[in-house]
Amino acid sequence: MSESNIVVWVTAYSTLLRIVLAAVLVLAGLLGARAFRALFQLIRARFEPHWPEWVQILFNGFTEPTILFGRCLLWYSAFLALPWPASWAPGLTGGAATVLSIAAALLLTRGLWNSARICQLLLRSTQNKLDLETNKTMNLFFEKIYRALVFLFGCIQILTILGFDVNALIAGAGVVGIAVSLGAQSTLSNLIAGVALVIERPFGIGDWIVLGSFEGTVEDISFRSTRIRALDNSVITVENSKVSAEYICNTTTRSNRLFSCTVGLTYDTPRETLERLCADLVAMMNADDQVIDGSAEATLSAFNASSIDIDVRCYTTALGGAAFRALKDKLNRKIMDLVAQDGCDFAFPSTTVYLEKNDP
Repeated sequence: MSESNIVVWVTAYSTLLRIVLAAVLVLAGLLGARAFRALFQLIRARFEPHWPEWVQILFNGFTEPTILFGRCLLWYSAFLALPWPASWAPGLTGGAATVLSIAAALLLTRGLWNSARICQLLLRSTQNKLDLETNKTMNLFFEKIYRALVFLFGCIQILTILGFDVNALIAGAGVVGIAVSLGAQSTLSNLIAGVALVIERPFGIGDWIVLGSFEGTVEDISFRSTRIRALDNSVITVENSKVSAEYICNTTTRSNRLFSCTVGLTYDTPRETLERLCADLVAMMNADDQVIDGSAEATLSAFNASSIDIDVRCYTTALGGAAFRALKDKLNRKIMDLVAQDGCDFAFPSTTVYLEKNDP
């Protein structure tokens, strides 16, 4: 066999080996995910009991991105192993390296995105001051800020890999930002108001609030607005600047709730009957297990044009909307029964007309 034939056979054999190696690496990337996950499960089972919580958060957040990056490395190695023509090799190798770098930046960004719960851990050191265990509003708000910064970091990394001058882009963005800010003052004021709402915490997610003419359950506090679920199950979105400008009544923070109504009786009701009815009303309310002891009152409050008004009030432990409405219905029915039982009549607007009779 001539020397030229030997060179041809060696070249063919080397090409075949490289193709086989590339195929093996591609299959390893396609089928190796299960093996990678099993390895991570073994590491977690072995070391997780001894890890601090922040390491657990980062490990869980980066598990899937690391597996994907391992597969990308195998596919990148398979790409390099293929017997590309010498004239193509530099361009293909550089392009593959750029793609791998972009994939690494994306997966790093995804891992940081998945680890957003670390914000809760960082804020937990102040939980005695901020009561973060019972109010998750600040956690959610800072997680959104964290993820926005992670997204910005990922974009900057990808632009840098693609060869853009990031410093020039940032400088240009600063100039554009000044121009945009002049026309987006409301957006900036909403952002500042949102930060103030999260820091001052007049309400949190899940609280029932009365805001101007709206009331309902707070569902979300974002950079720009606050979402409220109203009684009719519709969602009301209010800009944060308007929320901060309104008087906010947070009904969730109260320890008890006032029940109050006015009972109007006719003017022919004797004084003794009025006194007996007031005493019976107080006894009826104090007997209810949802009424705070000693808070019941029934007092003659006013002499109106058509009625003698008795002011009935007490403080209850029924805080929720449905529970309070049920208690209100029960007490109102008992008030009706007591008025009838004590021989009283409800007053209604009436007019007495006196006719003067002239003698002929």
